[in-house]
Amino acid sequence: MGRMRIALIVAAGLISITLLAGYLVLAAALRGGVAGVGTAVGAQIGCADVFLMHRTVGEAERDDVHALAPAAQIIHLRVDQARRTVTATIPAILSRTSVFRPGVGCTLSNAGPPPAPVTPPAPSSNTGPFSFVEDPSKPSSALSTAVDRVFQETNIGGRIDTRAILVVRHGALLSERYAPGFSVSTPFLGWSATKSLTSALVGVLVRDGRLTLDAPAPVREWRAPGDPRAAITLRQLLTMSSGLKFIEDYVPGSDSSQMLFHERDMAAYAARQPLKHPPGAYWSYSSGTANIVSRIVQQTVGASAADYDRFAHDALFGPLGMNSALIEPDEAGVPVGSSYGYATARDWARFGLLYLNRGQAGGRRILPESWIDFTRSPTPSAPRRNYGAMFWLNQGPASGPGARDYPHCPTDMYLADGHNGQFVAIIPSKDTVIVRLGWTPEGQEFNVDRHLCGILAALGP
Repeated sequence: MGRMRIALIVAAGLISITLLAGYLVLAAALRGGVAGVGTAVGAQIGCADVFLMHRTVGEAERDDVHALAPAAQIIHLRVDQARRTVTATIPAILSRTSVFRPGVGCTLSNAGPPPAPVTPPAPSSNTGPFSFVEDPSKPSSALSTAVDRVFQETNIGGRIDTRAILVVRHGALLSERYAPGFSVSTPFLGWSATKSLTSALVGVLVRDGRLTLDAPAPVREWRAPGDPRAAITLRQLLTMSSGLKFIEDYVPGSDSSQMLFHERDMAAYAARQPLKHPPGAYWSYSSGTANIVSRIVQQTVGASAADYDRFAHDALFGPLGMNSALIEPDEAGVPVGSSYGYATARDWARFGLLYLNRGQAGGRRILPESWIDFTRSPTPSAPRRNYGAMFWLNQGPASGPGARDYPHCPTDMYLADGHNGQFVAIIPSKDTVIVRLGWTPEGQEFNVDRHLCGILAALGP
């Protein structure tokens, strides 16, 4: 009996070890797969929905998380008000948590120590030079019809697709409309429109002589003697022509998914990527390079997220009256300059007006005119010449080879453009800025050529 008992104990132990090993392998696979990406996105946007946008957890789960993609229907959100966290869970499989800190927003946890507290800049009531005086005349019937048409579209499940539209022309607010549940005080996620904010912050530092476009980018991972990445310039990072390997397709295992949803230090992950093409020779859209640039901004102005926030508000957001604006940081304390910028619709419009006014705001020079020209100039290596310095362009013919993306809009239009259909469209020839913020899910597309160009057409000459 003794030997039999020992054998049974050993067998049970081996089975337990095998099961544990299998569980660990499965857990790692799930975390790196669709479940890991889905719960990470759910936790991050759910946290901002609840604590930054002040929406209910039910609204966040139904309208944002479940609307992202069909597979997201099984994700559920749990809020801990005391700890200011939101956890996204696929029951019995996986969960991810994001923590909110006042003034800086939410940060996704990757099983490390909690993010350190940050003292945010003092709140301001300054409206800046763009106060949005409404046009005393009523919007034309054509404009009202064009805006109505935008809000009539729904996305998967019958949810409202567009959440905010603003139209500013000749400095007057011609139209401003919000979907139910959203208002003038709601901060909206810009997704990749955040890259344009990052570009503007670099422009301020170039204006002040603290950064140089054509000098080698100050990236610590590239300092070893003989490292070919040391030749990459800030200009090449801003124009997505660094030559670094980076796969931007948001499927599990891609560089963009790994960086945004599994890395504590996103800029470090992007900076570790090898050189795939000679710098400047090849264009490839990359959120990784945007986060490298964001870290360059931070290390230029200080050493912490608080230093970055203070600089951003003193140099850009404050002078424009963008009091709601923030860029959420990763666990390393670096703002995620590729993706996690929030601002109200009016503050996104204020940002567009800075560019419409050639870098000036209230008689103050925020960005050099040369920076505006650089922003709008096509990147030579971009195959369709439709990308500038972290802004999308609308250059090219209306049809045929090299046709522009939006043939019914003017060729001088350029945009801060983000996932789910976030747009800040700047149209100098019309002296107009149009902001569209919404939640167009996977499998659908907001028709810019129909809607934004339709609004422009309704404005007349």
